Amino acid sequence: MSSAASQLSIAALLLSFSVGVAMLIGCSGAPPRPPDAERRVPADTGTTPAPGAGLPAPPPAVVVPTPSEIAGTRFVRVLLTGGLAKVVLEGDTVRLWGSDGRLEAESSGRVTLSAVGERIRWNETRLMGGSLDAAGVPELKVAGRRVGGRVRVIARRGTLLAVAVVPIETYVAAVVSREAPPKFFPEALKAMAVAVRTYAVGMSRTPRNPDYDMVASVEDQVFEGVDDVAPPFREAVEATRGEVALYRGVPARTVYHSTCGGRTESAANAWGGKDVPYLHDQPCEDCSGSPAYRWEYRMSAKEGHRVAQVLGIRPGKDLWFSVVAWSSTGRASRVRIASSGVSREVSAAEFRKAVGYARLRSLKMEISAAADGWIFRGQGYGHGVGMCQYGADGMARAGMGYREILARYYPGLRIAMESP
Repeated sequence: MSSAASQLSIAALLLSFSVGVAMLIGCSGAPPRPPDAERRVPADTGTTPAPGAGLPAPPPAVVVPTPSEIAGTRFVRVLLTGGLAKVVLEGDTVRLWGSDGRLEAESSGRVTLSAVGERIRWNETRLMGGSLDAAGVPELKVAGRRVGGRVRVIARRGTLLAVAVVPIETYVAAVVSREAPPKFFPEALKAMAVAVRTYAVGMSRTPRNPDYDMVASVEDQVFEGVDDVAPPFREAVEATRGEVALYRGVPARTVYHSTCGGRTESAANAWGGKDVPYLHDQPCEDCSGSPAYRWEYRMSAKEGHRVAQVLGIRPGKDLWFSVVAWSSTGRASRVRIASSGVSREVSAAEFRKAVGYARLRSLKMEISAAADGWIFRGQGYGHGVGMCQYGADGMARAGMGYREILARYYPGLRIAMESP
C-alpha cells in the first residue's frame, strides 16, 4: 500500500472509531433506562517541557490510541464525573494534549483542572482550551481511581466532564468485579461478563450524550476504575472475550439485577412502553440463597415525613402510605400518599427512589403500620428485569453453563462474536 493510501486508511479508521465508539448494559439501563439500582503525589513543577525521553508520544486529536491498536480493540467512553468545578488527575507524570493533538502541559504527581466558563485552567495558573486529553505514566488516576485508559476533560458552562476511554475487555472485568461477588460460580460470572459486554456495545451505538456513551453508576453500570479486579472476574471475561448477545443481529439490552425474589419482572411492567420480547417475566427459584431474597425495612415517622415532602405532600400526624396497584408479577406499581385530607398517587418506582434503593430493596413489597412509622416487607433486590444475578449463581451451582443461564433470562437471543 502506498504511503498516501496508508494515511487515508488510518484517517478513515480514526473517524469511524470516534463516531461509533460506545457501550454496554447495566444494573439499570433498559428501554427506557430504569431508575434502579447506586491520594498523594509530589508537587507540580509548573513547567511545560518538550516530550521527554521514554514518555509516550502525543496522541492524535481524538482520545484514542494508535490506529494499529484501534484495529483490534473496541473502546468505550465512560462519564466518570460531571458537573464539578474541579477534577484532580494523578500519575508519576501527567500529560495533557489539546484538541489539535499538540502537547499542552506536563507535570509530576497531582494536577488540578478547573472550569472557567467554556475553558479549562491548569493548576490555577494557565488557561487552556475547552477540551483536553490526559494520559498518565504509568497510568492515570481520576479522583484517586486508576481508570485504565486515557481521559478527556471537557468544560461545559463552568463545570467539567471527565470521560474515560477504556478498552472494552478492561471495562467489562472492572464492572463485573463491582456488580457481582467473587464467591459466584465461574459460569455465573461468565454470564455476567456477556451481559455487561453486550450492554456496553449496545450503548456505544446509541450513546447517552455526544461526549460519552455511559455513566459510571447504577444508572448504567458501576465502573469504579480498574483497581482490585480479582482473578475470577478476569478469567470470566477472558473465557467469553468478544461474545455478545444479539436480538435480530443487534446487541440486546441485557439488563440485570441482584435478586428477583422468585420471579423476574417484564420490561413493559417495570418501565412502561412497548414490550421487549427477550425481557418477559420468568419464574426463578434459584435465587433463594440470596441475602436479599426476603427483607424488612422499618421506616420512622420522621423519615416518612421526609419522603412525603419529597413527593409533594405536606405530612401531618395522619400520614399514610399504601400500595394501590400491582404488576402481574406481584410488584407494586402505584403508591398512594395521604395526609390531612390530601392524597396523591405516584409510581412505585418514584416512591422507591425517594425512600432509597438500599432501604426499599424492591417493589415486591407490602406496607403495614408500626408504632412509630411503617414496616416494609419484601422479596428481592433491584428492578427485577432481565438476569437475576443470584439466580444465575444458583443455576451455575446446579451445573448449568453460562449459555444456558443467558438463554433462560434472555430467551431468543443469539450469542456471537462482536467485531471491534
